[in-house]
Amino acid sequence: MPFSIGHEIGHIMLANGDLDSHRNQTFAGHNSEEDPADIFSVKLIYDYSCRKGDCFEEPGLFMQSYGIPDRVTDITKELFKRK
Repeated sequence: MPFSIGHEIGHIMLANGDLDSHRNQTFAGHNSEEDPADIFSVKLIYDYSCRKGDCFEEPGLFMQSYGIPDRVTDITKELFKRK
């Protein structure tokens, strides 16, 4: 559920132009119209988890803990590489 909510917030924020830096960011192999909202959601959840002290070292456990769908595994792995 957190991922879906974050994804929809991403659509709202990106449509309003509030976060243009996220709109143009894509990861290798991803270019769908949904990707910016997916990226926004994964980053939002990751930042939240770190702020509450759950800094994960491994993307699989992070995804499992927050109900992040398998379809964004590549996006999540790329985020972990950059952190």
